[in-house]
Amino acid sequence: MPDDSQSGYATLMNVMRPMEPHSAAATRRYDLVLHDYVGDFRIGVWEHEKTRTQRVRVNLTVTVEVPNRPFVDDLDAVVSYEYLIDGVKALAGSPHIQLLEVLGERLLALCLSPPQAVSAQVRLEKLEIVPEAAGVGVVLAGTRAGRR
Repeated sequence: MPDDSQSGYATLMNVMRPMEPHSAAATRRYDLVLHDYVGDFRIGVWEHEKTRTQRVRVNLTVTVEVPNRPFVDDLDAVVSYEYLIDGVKALAGSPHIQLLEVLGERLLALCLSPPQAVSAQVRLEKLEIVPEAAGVGVVLAGTRAGRR
């Protein structure tokens, strides 16, 4: 009679063995979110847009990867969303930008700036352009180089 390795029994048992629990992973991911921030931005290509600010709605989602261990109740132990708020406010005060796509790229770079950031999505909407719509805009997504 052949031993287990020759019969394929060992291979079958490895396939049927339950997978390791997800908690056994070395890292885990979660999302930071800035939802429906509305700020006044110097943005637009038309002359009438260059003389005033426009209301822009900003939505950011940043996926971060951290060691897989319980959270401790300490701000220094997590990636705080405060950098997102501060960065959006800084960009709202920046010189005029013509295109939402350029603002979106700058926000995407901001989102991916912490080393724990894996990917991000930026959604921008001008709120006063089309009276029949709540907003018009762009959505950009990106990942840190070499990450998925």
